[in-house]
Formats: sequence, structure tokens, C-alpha cells
Amino acid sequence: MIHTLKPAEKNIGAYVLLDPGAVIHMSISELAVRASVGESTIIRFCRALGYEGYQEFKLRLAQDLVEPVEYIHENISFDDSIEDLTKKIFQTNLKAVEDTMKSLDRGMVEVAAKALADARKIDLYGVGYSSFTALDGKLKLTRLGLTADCYGDGHLQVMAAASLRTGDAAIGISHSGSTKDVVDTLAVARRSGAVTIAITNFSPSPLTKIADVILLTSSPDTPLGGEVLTSRIAQLCVIDVLSVAVAVALGDRCLEFIRTSSEAVKSKRY
Repeated sequence: MIHTLKPAEKNIGAYVLLDPGAVIHMSISELAVRASVGESTIIRFCRALGYEGYQEFKLRLAQDLVEPVEYIHENISFDDSIEDLTKKIFQTNLKAVEDTMKSLDRGMVEVAAKALADARKIDLYGVGYSSFTALDGKLKLTRLGLTADCYGDGHLQVMAAASLRTGDAAIGISHSGSTKDVVDTLAVARRSGAVTIAITNFSPSPLTKIADVILLTSSPDTPLGGEVLTSRIAQLCVIDVLSVAVAVALGDRCLEFIRTSSEAVKSKRY
């Protein structure tokens, strides 16, 4: 269909045909930069091909490229033994942790930690698997004596963000950086006056455009853009680093609360 497209859309088509295997791993913002077009042009390109949007286009592109086994995990084959599967999955996860450690900006961590330590209230937003990362962040920050909450529902997220004000902080978590609910909610939090922090695998992305602080993970996306454990492990490592940095920033202020909260949960054990 490339000959039927408008000039800017043809540029996108040519880029996709040049390296379709790379495109299925790209966010819409990244493809826009690589193809030297606007994000809206990419949407028009996808619709001209009969797809509702970029994600549907990538899904269908991936289905034409990948072997069926990659729907399960991109590095395995049906001939692998349990021993092979175990090694491959652990190696993939270990690489994601190591690469995230290298890519994480220490200066950004320090800025984020100070903002959280000084915040009156902290919101964490994530949907799907990222909502569990948000919950983990809430638990860690609450243990330090901070007022933190997490939201996985799009409606609750945006209502909570609208109630924030200057002196608050909000953390948006999205592997792709293009999750609409999280992006829209973090934008509301920023307009409300909160310091905004993004935890994502992709920059530039819609999420990083509205974040004051960007904390990048480095984990492979699946060909179909699915939520994989690897990305969650990378996110959890960032949350761990961030929470410890916040504890250091709080200093003696958090020690007594850690002892008190640890004592409180003892009654929950046999």
C-alpha cells in the first residue's frame, strides 16, 4: 500500500520496511524521531493501513515476524528443556537488572529522593503489571513514615491527581511510557503543582515529556509489546534504589518509624 500513502506517511512505511524487527520494539515517540515525522502522522499512517492505532499496527506487524513460541517468551524454543528454559529466563532477567543499573541516572535518583522525602503526600500510578510496582513503592515509602498511596484504576488515578498541590509528588510507572491512563494522570498531577517522576523504559516518550524527573529502566520489550516479568523486575530494582535513597535523605527521621512499623506487623505473624 506504500504507493497510496501521502509523502510523510511513505517515509514511515519505508522506515518500517527497512527494519520491521526494530520497529516492533519502538514507542511511537521513538519511531517519530527515527522517521523524522510527528506522532500524529504515525497515527494517520496506521489508520491508512486499516488499523485503529499504533499499538494495533505493531501487534499485527509482530504477528507477521515472530515464531509462535515467542508469544510465550521471546528467547525460548519448543525444543528447550526445563534446564534450558530456566537458564534463558534467569539470564534475561539478570541482564535487565545489570543494564538498568548502568542506565539509571544517579543524579535523577538524588533529585527524586529529595522530592519524595520533602513531600506532603505521594501518589503512585500504574496500570496492569505496573500497578503492582506502584503498590510495592507505596509499601516501601509508607514504611519510611511517608504518606503514600497507589492507584491502578484510571478514574481513581485522575481524581487523586486532581487533589494534589504544590509540595506533593507523583510517580507514574509505565514500561512503554505510552500508557494513556498513566500519562494523562501524571499530566493532571503536574498541573496541580506536584513534582512528577516517571519510571519507564523509553525516552523520549509521552510520559517523559511531562515528568520533572526521569528514571529509566533497561529491559527488553517483547515483540508483541506484552507485559513481561523482566520489565517488572527492572522497575522493582528502581523502586528499591529510590526507597533506600529516600531513607538516606530522611536520615534519623525515618529510623524510629521503621522500628515502630516493624513492631506493629509482628502481631500478623504466628
